[in-house]
Amino acid sequence: MVRKVSYIDAKQKSINQRTADKVTKRDLVISFRKPRPGEITAKININGTEDQETFNDKVYAIIREYLESQPGTAKDRIYDEVVSRMVRQRRMEAHNFEELLRQVAEEVSEPVMEDLERHVISRWYLKETELAVVDAAENAKEDAAAEQIGKFIAAELAKRPEWDGVHYSDLFEQYVYTVKDKPRRPLAEWLLDYFYKTDSGTYRLPLTKEEEQLKAAGRAQGINRRIKRYLAFLEQGLAVPAKERPNDATLAGWIRHCKRSDMYEQGKLLFAKGGLNLDNLSEEAQVDVEEDYDVCVRNLARNPGKSKSYQGKTFFTLYNIFNNC
Repeated sequence: MVRKVSYIDAKQKSINQRTADKVTKRDLVISFRKPRPGEITAKININGTEDQETFNDKVYAIIREYLESQPGTAKDRIYDEVVSRMVRQRRMEAHNFEELLRQVAEEVSEPVMEDLERHVISRWYLKETELAVVDAAENAKEDAAAEQIGKFIAAELAKRPEWDGVHYSDLFEQYVYTVKDKPRRPLAEWLLDYFYKTDSGTYRLPLTKEEEQLKAAGRAQGINRRIKRYLAFLEQGLAVPAKERPNDATLAGWIRHCKRSDMYEQGKLLFAKGGLNLDNLSEEAQVDVEEDYDVCVRNLARNPGKSKSYQGKTFFTLYNIFNNC
């Protein structure tokens, strides 16, 4: 059984709740549900057997994992996530949460207007050094998982040479049952770091040395992760910290990468909402990035399935997997 911690966030708050840092701001709600495949083993849980150093390391890892996917989160919600890991194991360990938080994250304060009053709220972001720690650990897991997926694709296409690729649902089923040490990112998010998506919506191996080198270069530079983090800020309506804000040349390079890697949805979003200022690019670069954007838009219009990972029989496959585990 998995315990999930959420909260009841009241719309109206007292002056004390708005201004003080150590008051009850929300009611904590603990719900129960059946765990999804690989969920228990994939996550870091605090079981009460750790010494102080191991306990701190686990809290650091939980904070890194949470803020990597949800940058700009308030401190109390990060604390809720740490507490939920303890509650899942029926444990509550005393610790200095804020001290541990400041080891791996940094606070950014910004003014906001609420009920016609001006307040200052704090958001938390991983330190730049911690982003490298997350990337290195997760890259190793994704490399190992991609090797297994790649062997499966090669074997399936050898048996069925008329296929142009392997359906996502088949890859997902293979991934669930054969990859034990699963990366934190969902399979659909990192598949395009290693493989190409065909016009029919299936996945294939790189066909040429150039295609293979393109994927390898993207992984080495962490381009896909940086794009995902940047889009997370935009989608959540958060102010982008200076260290995470790409310049116009970098944005143009990301859009080119999205076009060449079949990440058409991301390329479209970067051009439309990423804050690109074409005036800061040369005339040649302006033409190139507009062409890259047009390619992304045309491909999305021609193949709407390219922006979606779940198609056709996937629903039934996932239903059977989840109910047989």
